[in-house]
Amino acid sequence: MSASTLENPHAPTSAAQHIAIVDGLRGLAILLVVLFHYWQITWWVIPVPFTGGTINFEMIQYAGALGVELFFFLSAFCLAYPHAKVMLDKGSLPSIAHYTYRRAIKILPSYWLAMLLLLVLLPEMYPTSGQRGYWTDILMHLGFVHNLFPDTHGSINGVFWSLGVEVQFYLIFPLLAWGFRRKPWLVFALMCAVALMYRHWTRTLPMWEFVNLNNQLPGFLDLFGGGMLTAYLLVWVRDQGASVLSAVKSGMGVIVALALLTMLLLFNDLYLARFEPDSYPIWQSHHRLMFGIVLIALTVAATYAHAIFRTILANRALTFLSLISYNLYIWHQVIARVIKEHGWWTAATPTPTDDPTWRWSMFFVAFIASILVASLITYCFERPLLQYGVKGCWARLKAKMAGYMAEEESSVPAKANT
Repeated sequence: MSASTLENPHAPTSAAQHIAIVDGLRGLAILLVVLFHYWQITWWVIPVPFTGGTINFEMIQYAGALGVELFFFLSAFCLAYPHAKVMLDKGSLPSIAHYTYRRAIKILPSYWLAMLLLLVLLPEMYPTSGQRGYWTDILMHLGFVHNLFPDTHGSINGVFWSLGVEVQFYLIFPLLAWGFRRKPWLVFALMCAVALMYRHWTRTLPMWEFVNLNNQLPGFLDLFGGGMLTAYLLVWVRDQGASVLSAVKSGMGVIVALALLTMLLLFNDLYLARFEPDSYPIWQSHHRLMFGIVLIALTVAATYAHAIFRTILANRALTFLSLISYNLYIWHQVIARVIKEHGWWTAATPTPTDDPTWRWSMFFVAFIASILVASLITYCFERPLLQYGVKGCWARLKAKMAGYMAEEESSVPAKANT
């Protein structure tokens, strides 16, 4: 869901204008994930200009995997937003059938397309689980339960694990939303409590088991709950009236600055622990709730702060990345690996990452290629399905084919006479 779909964009101080920050944050989420994976693949550390590389963005690149957690937060926000409006007598709820259809038409087509292409074109680079077998693995992916087991967690496409978590949350969301509409703070607190207790329990297990369980749905419930609560807070604040919004605007700017600073401090804390064994999942387990609280503060404050904050955080580049984020998420790692492992971008050294020129140039080549592929799939495949549906796209395709055939038939007599 994009911000422009939430309310009438032409209304004064509309929700679409305010919640544009969500699109910017989604663009930031995919950028963080891409920076992380491309740092792993190329080992290029992005330098701060004019510093000779003495100051760089490696801390942010290393922390980029947290972009997935930001995705979860934003997903819950978008699902909860209609319910938050209903809680304040402003709108109606989508039916379960509509909810299910919209989630399916958004997630499944691009997911199925990626599975098909990877299984057919890149079976050696992206294999299925050898332990469970080809068809069992595929069925587990089709049922979105592949993330539950270590041997299928990263099979077919390593990034697919998070889609399993996402779809599993979709299944329980209607029940959570029912309670949330009645007691939003209580449901948020219960979701946080479940997540905290679950992660505490997983940390008592052997490391291999903990690493797998740390990234299961119960361990993310506080992030999902944070997104839901943010939707409620945004609607509640907007409902207080223009005078209140004007009064809090200056203070919101301070909160934005503090939230961004806190986020950078969390990134730095994660970065400083990078040489400790299994530091990443352990850090996530301990700090996920704190990260969620920072996201709540940042989203609410940036939405109602001075317009300059929306201009910065919801700029055109991030908004564009938000638009193609789903397909960019699915394909960016695949494209970079294919270019590297097939030697399509050559280096001056036997080990490509030993070549400093290859590192930065490969980063940009893979990034541009990923943008092009994600844009193509988004505009030619995903968006038509979202706009017209399967039946609508099929009807439009048949109409175009019929028009093409009629044009061909009408040209036959002319060719014969000639």
